[in-house]
Amino acid sequence: MPCTRRINARLQSSYGKPTRIDAVSNGNQQDGKSMMAPFPSPVVVQPKHAHLPEIPVEGNLFFQLLFLIYGTLVMGLQYVNLYRTVWWLPMSHASYGLNFYLIDIHFVGLLILILGRGFIWTFLKDVQGAKSKRSFLYWFTQLIKLLLVLGTGTAFCHLTYNIVLNHPLMSIMFLCYPLGLNVILFWQQIRSNFQEDPQPQPTTTSSSPTHVKNIKNKNTLMHNCTMSPDLVREEVEIFKTDFNRRIKQILFYSVYLTYYSSFMPLCFAQNTLYYDPWWVTQHILVVWISSFIFCAINFLPPAYVDTLHKSALHLGRWQKVEGRHAHVPYNAWSELQVWQQGVLVKHVKGLFKAEGINNAAEPGNGMHTRFNFFFSDPLRLVTIQLVLCWSLVIYLMFTLLQSSEWHHVLGVAFLLCSDYYILYRLMRDWLLLRKTYREELNNHPHAT
Repeated sequence: MPCTRRINARLQSSYGKPTRIDAVSNGNQQDGKSMMAPFPSPVVVQPKHAHLPEIPVEGNLFFQLLFLIYGTLVMGLQYVNLYRTVWWLPMSHASYGLNFYLIDIHFVGLLILILGRGFIWTFLKDVQGAKSKRSFLYWFTQLIKLLLVLGTGTAFCHLTYNIVLNHPLMSIMFLCYPLGLNVILFWQQIRSNFQEDPQPQPTTTSSSPTHVKNIKNKNTLMHNCTMSPDLVREEVEIFKTDFNRRIKQILFYSVYLTYYSSFMPLCFAQNTLYYDPWWVTQHILVVWISSFIFCAINFLPPAYVDTLHKSALHLGRWQKVEGRHAHVPYNAWSELQVWQQGVLVKHVKGLFKAEGINNAAEPGNGMHTRFNFFFSDPLRLVTIQLVLCWSLVIYLMFTLLQSSEWHHVLGVAFLLCSDYYILYRLMRDWLLLRKTYREELNNHPHAT
C-alpha cells in the first residue's frame, strides 16, 4: 500500500540505506541511457554548532527610549536647517540662532508624541513595579500609568485641535499617512509593533517533532537539531516568515522615524521660507539610513542570526549541473533523505550537486537557496550592515571637512556621534561572531 511504502522509506532513510525502489517511487523517471547509482553509504553527519556567548542587547523599553531621543534630536536639527538666522551680522534683525516665531509649537509637540508612542505603549505594557497587588509599589506604578494615559490623551487632543485650526486639510492628511500605512501593513499584527521583539532561545538537541508546534504557538524561536528533512524544511519556512516580518518592521520603523522627524517639518514650513534643498534632502537620506541600521541591530541581534545560521547548516544547498551528463552516475532525489556533500541527484528541475554539510533542501527551490545564502555564513548579514555603516561614516566625515556654515557643522557632528554608537555595536557583534565561528568556518570552508 502507498502508506506502508512511505513508512518503510522513512525508516530506511533514517538508517541511510534506501533502496532502488524507494528512489524510483519519488516520481523521477529515468531514460534508458542514464546510469542510476545506488544510494551512497551512510556518511551523513550532524553539523556541530559553535557556542555563541551571551551578548548583551538593549531591552525593548530602552530601545524605544533611544528611538524617541534620536527622533527628537534629528527633528531639532531639521528645524535648524529650516529656520536658521545670521544673528552675528551687524545689520541682522535676529537676536537668536533660529526664527522661533515661525515654528508652530503645537506641531512640534504633536510630532514628539507621535515619535514617542512606542515608548509610551511599552511602558504601559512592560513596567509592572511589583507582582503583588498588595504592594505599595504596584499601585504607585498603576497611578503613574493612569496619569501618563490621561496626560497623553489630553495633550494629543489639544495639539490636534490647534493644528486643525491653523493648517490646511492636505497637510493634515500628510500627517496621518504613516499611521494609516501601519494599519494596512500590520492589520493582523498591530500589537506586534509595540511588543518586545522575540529573542531566540538556546539551541536544543531534542529530536522530537513537537518543537515545530512550540515555535508556532509561543512567541519564541527555537532551533532543533534533527536529521529529519521534513522537520528541517518546516523549520526553515517558519524562520523565513519570521525574518520577513522583522525586515518589514525594520523598514517601517526607519521610514516612520524619518518621515515624522525630518520630512514633516519640511511639509509644514511656510511657502516663503528660504532653505537649502540639497542639504535638507541629504539630512533626510542620512537619517533614514542611520535609523535603518539602528533598527536592524535591534531586530536582528547576534543570537537571532545564530539561530538562523544553525538552521541553514541543516538545510544545505544544491548547485545545478549544466550540460549533458547522460552517463554520469546519480541518485533520484527523495524528500525523505538527507544528502551528504558532493552527491549528484536527479530532480524534475534538472541534475544537482549537493554543496552543504547536510542537504535537506529541495533542489531548485529559490526560497531555500536564498535562506542558505544569507545565513550559511553567520557573518554575512552583519558584514552587510557594517559596510553600509562604514560608508555612511566616511561620507559624513568628508562632508564635515567640506562644511563651513555653523548649522552644517552642528548637524553633521551630531549624526556622526550617533553613527559612532551604531558602528561600535556592529564592530562588537562582528568580532564576537568571527571569533566564535572561526573554527567552524575553517573546518567547513565550502559550506559557506
